[in-house]
Amino acid sequence: MNGDISKLAYVAISFDNVKKDAYVDNSLLRKLEVPDNNGRKIFATSVMPQKGETPIDKELWVAPSIFPTGNGGIEIATFTEFSSQDRHRHDRATEIYTVLKGHLTFYINDREIPALHEGDEIVILPGTTHQVRKSSYSLKKKDNFELIVRVHSISCYGEDDKYVQLEPDGQWQRWNTLSSLQRSNAYKL
Repeated sequence: MNGDISKLAYVAISFDNVKKDAYVDNSLLRKLEVPDNNGRKIFATSVMPQKGETPIDKELWVAPSIFPTGNGGIEIATFTEFSSQDRHRHDRATEIYTVLKGHLTFYINDREIPALHEGDEIVILPGTTHQVRKSSYSLKKKDNFELIVRVHSISCYGEDDKYVQLEPDGQWQRWNTLSSLQRSNAYKL
């Protein structure tokens, strides 16, 4: 089926299509290879054409298409060893991280927890401060990713429900109210 998103009965996400990803603009890099990328969205609160995203139009997902779910819907994204994540929390969303390949280390409430390995999952409940520890994998361009993680966010409100601190023990501030400079300087472990 091609065409109208309202006619889709399901969306299949093939692991091969995730690993292929899509190239960024006129770059030689796929989005998931760009240093400090924020992952590849599959379902999201909205489609962002300015970031090269397009609405999904068929059952088999291919980057950079997005299934828009609106506020309170689900978000599904994939990230790799090239991705980075801010230390943050959500008041409403529950996030489920599944390690598809490699190993992943997390900070939960500012404490490092034991590494997660291929097939492992962790469920982050609302109000929990969390940050993915920056990967120790090689960040040189290669044919295959060493780390692939899928994140499902339930009751997702996007940037309206992402909170960071600008300094240790500082006030929690909503992500979408911060300047680019403040975002880049948000407190990280």
